[in-house]
Amino acid sequence: MVDKRVHCIGIGGIHVSAVAKLLNSRGVLVSGSDAVENEHVRELRALGIQVAIGHAASNIPEGTGTVVYSDAVPETNPERMEAAARGIEQCHSHQFLGNLFLDARQVVITGTHGKSTTTAMVGTLLIAAGEDPTVVVGTKVPSFSGGNLHIGGSNLLVVEGDEYRSHVLSYHPNVLVITNIEHDHPDVFPNLSAYTDLFRKVMDQIREQGVLIYERDDEHARELVESQRESLRAREIRVISVGQESGDVQFSQPHVQNGRWCSRMRQGDRDLQLAVRVPGEMNMRNAALAAAVSWNWTSEIDSTIISGSLGEFPGCWRRFEYVCDWNGVRIISDYAHHPTEVAETLKAAKAAFPQSRIILCFQPHQHSRTKGLFDAFLPAFDGADVLILAEIYDVPGREAAEDADVSSEQLLTEIAKRDTVKGITRELVYAKNPTVAERLVRERAKEGDLVLIMGAGDIDAVARQLCME
Repeated sequence: MVDKRVHCIGIGGIHVSAVAKLLNSRGVLVSGSDAVENEHVRELRALGIQVAIGHAASNIPEGTGTVVYSDAVPETNPERMEAAARGIEQCHSHQFLGNLFLDARQVVITGTHGKSTTTAMVGTLLIAAGEDPTVVVGTKVPSFSGGNLHIGGSNLLVVEGDEYRSHVLSYHPNVLVITNIEHDHPDVFPNLSAYTDLFRKVMDQIREQGVLIYERDDEHARELVESQRESLRAREIRVISVGQESGDVQFSQPHVQNGRWCSRMRQGDRDLQLAVRVPGEMNMRNAALAAAVSWNWTSEIDSTIISGSLGEFPGCWRRFEYVCDWNGVRIISDYAHHPTEVAETLKAAKAAFPQSRIILCFQPHQHSRTKGLFDAFLPAFDGADVLILAEIYDVPGREAAEDADVSSEQLLTEIAKRDTVKGITRELVYAKNPTVAERLVRERAKEGDLVLIMGAGDIDAVARQLCME
């Protein structure tokens, strides 16, 4: 049972805004607040939802039964303090969504990389198959009318399971997809062992006679699943491995043909030719995982639906998103912020546009991540012909004082040293903020170049500003 009035703090965030839209569609009176106005806030206001800019105790309407909040909202937030004083129930947005769909069939996609794209692909595929799911994604999907949300009419939830602060444990999947496992979020998980243990806990929450689908080519995912075989078997969990040339579901080496990434997939006597629009080997792996969900679903999904929906999948906001052609320069915006994601995105860019010089404008995300993964970042930029490194994006409420001593200038210095040792000759430039980064891009980009604006902070504004002309 959902209260008739729900107040959302941090309503402009990607996940809380989806919850707010979903509740609004069900006739719940929704209000909210955020520190700044953004496009999500404007979308919510267009739906008739009252959103206050700035946080104050008076923002919570009388009669509010539940307060939903995001990671960016600490207990000391004046609205959370007011809710506590008034005895109003408070719930994180992931826990709220998990409770809302507790009795539903759940398809949960988690892992370090590729969660958003794989979730959007699975949702798109199941919509095309007539399953009518509700889909909640940690980004915007052009084919979803709600952007980060598709509202379905069935008792089925497809959701991106965020591993940050263990939010994925809010869900109890009938189908769990693990894309890959690589140490991330060092501010929460001090080492790979602690990080991997979270995914073990998620596997423990798969419902009996459920399905686990995982990336077999990923060492850490494979080792984790093998270590849990007995427990999975005891609960009658069906385990499906997906891999290139090996696994229950296999796909061939991807190749580019007519501007699409192509691969052949098979499971048993089932066979499928995939030709996807989104570039890169990682996206082919995402597509293979999505197809594996459809092949191992409760009902038979026709292969033409799988190939058609995945083949026309348009991609996601800030996932190798083509923004515009600016004076003969391709502007691409991407959310990559982990070293592996950076390297894979550069690899995809070079494969898709082999004749183009690649200018990478990258903004590291969080001091803790930059410090914890510092050495891994050094080779991650090798695919860039020009590197513009903006200062680290500071995430409010998620930074520790002991991590403040790391900077983008230090990272750039070590990259320069490595370039010298490796014999790499290219331009490396430091930008103290996105405004400077934009100027540096303007000064360097020339016709035929590919400019990648990359990072999970506010660096995307550079791409949007360039494309306003």
